[in-house]
Amino acid sequence: MTWLWKVGAVQDNIISVTPVGGGWAVTSSLSDQPLMFLSGAQAETKARSLARVIAGAGGDAQVIVHDRRNVMIGAVRYFADEGAGADLSPSEASAPPTA
Repeated sequence: MTWLWKVGAVQDNIISVTPVGGGWAVTSSLSDQPLMFLSGAQAETKARSLARVIAGAGGDAQVIVHDRRNVMIGAVRYFADEGAGADLSPSEASAPPTA
């Protein structure tokens, strides 16, 4: 799906797990609003789930995880599913998802 990439971008869709006051935030290059969690494990699970959805839809994604001191402790890359979006018309592939 073309909506997964910014025009001219060659970067991954970045999903970060970072500590915030009282919990953990999952932020993404695809959304302005973070997802909030009380547990770092729950936040990381959700971040990996989002990355798998992006990869399944044809976009590259990377999950970056920080510890409680906000130091990066790991990163996992999810590569695009090459066959994703092949059966969509050009107008369907470029349209953002609807609720």
